[in-house]
Amino acid sequence: MKFTKTITKLALVSVLLGSIGVTTSTLNTTTVSAELLPAAKTKDYNKLLQLSKEPGKHYVGTRKFYASWVPGNNVGNAYLSKSYKLANITMDPGREWATAVGAGYIHGQRYIIEHQRDSVEMLVPAEFYHVPYGFKFKKNHAPVECYYGSLAESYNGYYEYSHEYGRTYTATNTIYSNRKDGHRKLTMAMDGQDRGKNQGFFIGLTSIHMNDGRDYYPVYSYSYDGNLGVVYIRTSDIDQFKPAKVTYKYIGTLNKTKGKSYYHSFKPYKNHVDF
Repeated sequence: MKFTKTITKLALVSVLLGSIGVTTSTLNTTTVSAELLPAAKTKDYNKLLQLSKEPGKHYVGTRKFYASWVPGNNVGNAYLSKSYKLANITMDPGREWATAVGAGYIHGQRYIIEHQRDSVEMLVPAEFYHVPYGFKFKKNHAPVECYYGSLAESYNGYYEYSHEYGRTYTATNTIYSNRKDGHRKLTMAMDGQDRGKNQGFFIGLTSIHMNDGRDYYPVYSYSYDGNLGVVYIRTSDIDQFKPAKVTYKYIGTLNKTKGKSYYHSFKPYKNHVDF
């Protein structure tokens, strides 16, 4: 199975289910008023994440567009702010940009407050705003296996009838490490940016506990049009990588880490985004 085919299908499914972000704005027939807003940088994400620790809702003064770092595909774990019911949307990383207006510790969870069209406020898990890091393989690295998976409240599960991923609902974080076709080697050709100067991978360093009892990191599998799919590597395999400056076209650049401690600085591909 070629992963890029799955991503194309996921993008289409997102539109049919009413996904928020740039995919919906450009493909839906619904009229969406255009906005020109600053694109968020690392400090903006960090500010929201800090606010998400504070009880109640806290709003920021300047509206900005934030690139989506949801660590999965077709993820439906977003709530309507007023009713606190699951919203009828799905989210994907990459060329989906959301307007975040605040954050807070709400209903016993850390959330980012997104302001969608028609003035609807959504609550999105704070971990979806963790900016990934730029990496490339170390010289003479050991092979790294990557796995297909589906986050809780996602429509990215394995469909037995067609033997494909990205088709069914999963209630819990699910990894397909026990399926023959559920994993493969992670490669630059399929998963990384292998063109231009700043080659490598975008990898999230917030671990995700899966149903097999193991912890995984999300790898934002790159495609040239800027849409990202997510595969997962075991946290121990991060030792096969070293920090790198990596650019994903239409998304932005993750600058190289400094010193022994991981550090990242996200520079969006545009200073302002017009939707």
